[in-house]
Amino acid sequence: MKHTRKLPLLLFIMILFSFSLTGCQKKTAECPFTTITWGNTLEDITSLEGDSQETYDSIYGGTTYTFPKEYDGLTGTVKYMFDDKEKLVGMSWMYESDDSDDLKEVYDRIHEEAKAALGESGYQPNSDKFAAVSTPTDVWYLESGNVTLTMVDTSEVKALQYTYLHPDVSEEKP
Repeated sequence: MKHTRKLPLLLFIMILFSFSLTGCQKKTAECPFTTITWGNTLEDITSLEGDSQETYDSIYGGTTYTFPKEYDGLTGTVKYMFDDKEKLVGMSWMYESDDSDDLKEVYDRIHEEAKAALGESGYQPNSDKFAAVSTPTDVWYLESGNVTLTMVDTSEVKALQYTYLHPDVSEEKP
């Protein structure tokens, strides 16, 4: 009889344990190049970053604000993208170089850091959607929004961009 009383308790503990494991597998991400979060406003951003270096139309219907920003010991530019309702929906850090080897080293370093924090990316280079892309790119499809790391190395542009997107503007894994 003692075993029958323990069985429901044991089952309850096992169910709780399995839920906790499932929760751990669903990755979320904190943006590593800024302390700004999705709930912050433009006022919060300018309080942290100072005056905007440049503004232009955001692809999300609002405005993009750029600021000089050091990340990982490198000088670059951080971009905060707003939608048409003045809601922050994208944060990117961009690094530019004149040297292909330097750019590739920076990409590899940030890629390894992202992989350590976020796991393997969900990018599928053989899918039809990405078949034409010949530059190194990774996409992490997370509940907290997509994260992308892209490098472009041409004669005109040598740059990488590390982007965190709000779930509202993130695409589902293809």
